Amino acid sequence: MTTTVRNRDEAKLIRAAQGGSREAMDELFQAYYRQILLHAKRLLRNDEDAADAAQMTFVKAQRSIREFDAAREFAPWLYRICSNVCIDVARRRKRTGEDLESHAYYLESDSDPEGDAIRSQLGRRVREAVRRLPKQYREVIVLRHFAGMDVSEVARALGAPVGTVKSWLFRARAMLRRELEASPSSPIPAA
Repeated sequence: MTTTVRNRDEAKLIRAAQGGSREAMDELFQAYYRQILLHAKRLLRNDEDAADAAQMTFVKAQRSIREFDAAREFAPWLYRICSNVCIDVARRRKRTGEDLESHAYYLESDSDPEGDAIRSQLGRRVREAVRRLPKQYREVIVLRHFAGMDVSEVARALGAPVGTVKSWLFRARAMLRRELEASPSSPIPAA
C-alpha cells in the first residue's frame, strides 16, 4: 500500500473515530499500538509501565479525538500524548520511590561512599535545574538525555521539526550549564 493510500485510509478512520465509531478507533489502535508501546518502552525503560502508558495513550486519544485537527498528521499527535503520559508515569514513579531499577548499579558496584555522594548531589542539582527550564526545553532534555531518544525521535514525539529540536537542545544545555556553573558548590568546571 502506498503512503498516499495509507494516509487516505487513515484520514477516513480518523473522521469515523471523530464521529464516534468505536471500530475506527480500534483500527487506529491496532495500527499504532506497537509503535506507541516501543516509544513508551524507550521513555520509561520498564515493560509494565510502558504497557500501561500505551493503554493510557489510547484512552486519552479516544477522549480527545474529536478535537484532533484532521489537517495535521495523526502519528505526531499520538506520540505527543504518549510522551506526556510517560512523563506523568515517570513523575509518579519518582514520587512513590518505584524507580529503584534505574539506581541498581549503585547497589551492584563497589562501595565508594564519597563518589556516590558527589554523584547523588550532582544528579539532584541537575534534576532541579531541569525542572526550572521552560517547558519546551525541559521536554527536549528529558526525552533526549533521560529517555535516550535520538533527535529525530524527539522531534517526532513533540511534533516539531528536527532543526527546531536541535535549537531547543542547544539553548536548554546552555541554560543548564549557566545555572550549574553559577552555583557556589558546583563540581562542574566553568567552560
